[in-house]
This record gives sequence, C-alpha cells and structure tokens, in this order.
Amino acid sequence: MSSQPSTKSAAKPSKPTSQTQQNSSRSSSLSSHLAMVELKQKILTSLSKLADRDTHQIAIEDLEKTIQTLSQDSLPMLLNCLYESSNDPKPAVKKESLRLLGLVCELHTDLSSTHVTKIISHIVKRLKDSDSGVKDSCRDAIGSLSKLYLNGKEENSGSVVTLFVKPLFDAMNEQNKGVQSGASMCMAKMVESASDPPVAAFQKLCPRICKLLNNQNFVAKASLLPVVGSLSQVGAIGQQSVEPLLQSIHECLASTDWATRKAAADALSALAMHSSKLVTDGASSTLTVLEACRFDKRHCSYGRRLQEKEMQGSDDQKASHDGETPASAEDSKNSNPSDRRLEPSAKGPSNGLSPTSGSLSKGKGGSISDKAVVILKKKAPALTDKVLNPEFFQKLETRGSGDLPVEVVLPRRFQNSSNSNNVEELGPNDLDSREDLIA
Repeated sequence: MSSQPSTKSAAKPSKPTSQTQQNSSRSSSLSSHLAMVELKQKILTSLSKLADRDTHQIAIEDLEKTIQTLSQDSLPMLLNCLYESSNDPKPAVKKESLRLLGLVCELHTDLSSTHVTKIISHIVKRLKDSDSGVKDSCRDAIGSLSKLYLNGKEENSGSVVTLFVKPLFDAMNEQNKGVQSGASMCMAKMVESASDPPVAAFQKLCPRICKLLNNQNFVAKASLLPVVGSLSQVGAIGQQSVEPLLQSIHECLASTDWATRKAAADALSALAMHSSKLVTDGASSTLTVLEACRFDKRHCSYGRRLQEKEMQGSDDQKASHDGETPASAEDSKNSNPSDRRLEPSAKGPSNGLSPTSGSLSKGKGGSISDKAVVILKKKAPALTDKVLNPEFFQKLETRGSGDLPVEVVLPRRFQNSSNSNNVEELGPNDLDSREDLIA
C-alpha cells in the first residue's frame, strides 16, 4: 500500500513540463506571426512609396534588401504582396513589381521553383495593361525566368517549356491585339533568353505558330513572326516544319499591313542565315514572292529618295569642278530670278549703283548695322538688269545741249557771279562768308 502513493507522486511532475512546452510553442508561433505581420507592413509601405518620385529609389533599395534576407516561410507572403501591387494604377509601381518578381526568382531559385506556374500566369495577365512600358516589363520578366529555368539541368525540360508556352498561347487566342502582340514578344524573349535551349521542345512550337499565322482572327502577325527568327537562331526549326512555315511567311508578304510584310521579310532573312540548308528546296518560290515585293510602295519611295540623294551628290560634284561650292550651287538653284537680279547690286558702284549710297553707308557706318546695310544694298535696283527703252535714248541723242536750259540757284549777292569784276569788288568779310557758305 505504501508503494502506490510513491508512484502517484512521481507521475505528477510530468504535467507542468508539457504545459510549458505548449506555452513556449504558442509564444513562438505568436512571435513569428507578429514578425510576419510586421514584415508584410514593411513591404506594403515600401511598395506604396514606389508611386512617389521622391521616394521611388529608396523604396527599391528597401525592397531589394528585404528580398535578399527572405526566408522560406515569408516567400509566399512577399509574392502575394507583389501580385497585389501589380494592380496599382501607377505604371511605375506595376513595372517595378514585375521586375521584383524576376529578382525573387533569381535570388531564391530553388525556393521559388514551386511558384513559377503562378508567377508566369500573373505576368501574362499583366499583358492586358494598355501601358507599353508595363508590357515591356512583362517581356523582360519572362526573359529572366527563361534564363533561370530553361538551363538544361531539368530532366523533363519539355514540362518546363509548357509552363511558359501554355499561358502565352492562351493569351494569343484572345481577341485583343495588344494582348496578342505582348504574348508574342514574350515568347520571342523566352526563346532568345534560354541559357540552354531545349531544341526538341521548341520544335513543337512551329505547328502552332503556323496555325496562328493562318488564322484571320490573329492580327498580331508582325509580332509573332520574330519568334520564327528566334527559333531559327537556336536551331529549333525542324525539316517537317519548313514547308508550312515558308507558305505562311509568303502569305504574310502579301499582307496589306506594312509591318507584317517587313516582319515576314526579316523572318526569311533569319531562315536564310541560320537554316539555309533547310530552305534551299523552297528557294525558287521564295525568290518569286520576293520579286513581286520589289515594287512595294514603301520600298519604291525609299528608292526614289536614294536616287534623289545620288543626283544631288552628282550635281554638287559638277559644281565643285566648275569652281563653285556645293552650297552656292544649291542656293543658285533654289533662288528666284528676282533674287538673282538683286545680287549684282550688292557688289558696288560698278554694277550701276550710285556712289552716293556707298558714301552714305561709309558716313553712317557707326549708326547703321552691317545687316541693315546689306538689306539696303539688296533692295537697290540695278540698271544693268533692267529692260531699257531704246526710243528714250534715241530722243536724248537727237536733242541738243541747248534745248534744256540749265539754271543755277545762288545767293543774291552772287546772282551776277558770271561777272568777274563783281567778285573783285567784294571785301574780305564777304569772301570769308562766301567760303563758309561753300564749305
């Protein structure tokens, strides 16, 4: 009987230890929860500062520091904050949030690998934004993710490519030209940025691209055709896909949209450069289509401008051989005949300008600027360029010198200046006054 109380007393101390463990776990969970709440508030505050130019750079630095010290438990919370900030009306906040998504995956590649599907889906949804800068940020984010995860290290690289391609093709099927164009740019960036391109998986894209190029509802063909060039650069054009691709590109060359025609020509150039062995069989048909495109209005106008420049250059060379500078030759072509009439008058009195104008300009050179003098000289008519009246000069020749009486007005004391005696009778005071009058 005495042994029973001893066992009971030994079992009692186990209860307080379990309670302390529960309390410690509760306190730790509470502290971690408070830390998460504090971190979320800090992130949201930094994201709100992105909208202000004065605090934009400070907010970027704070967010980058937070991302660098991120833990596994706080990663989903940070991603949710970035998803919500992408809906901000300010384009600067949207663009920076998309860039930070790529930075999170770059600094925590392994931790964020399980979130790649949701990240790509969110980026593709942002293609609906009307701001072109936001679409460019989406393209850059897809490129950074492609560089990280399409590196050839994954055993099943085809499934990784599907994570990128499926939402992009779904966006291309929407009846929105902006979304179609943005998704096409993202796909081209994905192919270009792959550090180790999975060629076999990329070759499966060609049939779907041909289907879109032949679809009348797909209007962003000018943005999709560069994907063909990117696939050709990485060697992802299969032999079975060359013929349908060339046929689709030939149809795009006949499009009414000039951007589509130009993109088709660039795609053909990329195929000829990187996949020349594959396109040799269809070279004759391609040359025929290109011959028909030689008379494109855009190219014709460009050719006419080049021809005019060449003609202008030859005229300048001729003028320089004749001892005339190209600038003076061009001025002589563009000047009016009336302007050429006024040019000789600026050369001086030899062209018929009265010498009084030259003396006037010399006497008042200090008060009248050189520009005003040049303008006055240009306005002065030149007699040598005027059409003369011969009858008027014939009348002048037939007239005698005595037909026109010449009268000279003199002061009263010099009315009889023809009589030399009157001059001798003048006194010295009168002579001084005469000299002052003459001077």
